[in-house]
Amino acid sequence: MKNDYGYKICYKLKGKKRLKVYLVTNRYDGAVWDVRWYETHSPPDRKTGKPIENATWLILPIKTLIEYKWRWRGCPF
Repeated sequence: MKNDYGYKICYKLKGKKRLKVYLVTNRYDGAVWDVRWYETHSPPDRKTGKPIENATWLILPIKTLIEYKWRWRGCPF
């Protein structure tokens, strides 16, 4: 799967409709590895610090240049 802008790893809690972006990455194989890890080891929520449990993890492509610039605006590297 080829995408020039990257991928976002999102999760949706059981019983909720809203998707939340957890991580942005450039590589699809890295995104697949992260999702497999998150399914077995619950990562902490960024605001509360509590583990994210009962979540469905998704890999979605970043489709536009505008979204790409917005998603990577706070990137530390």
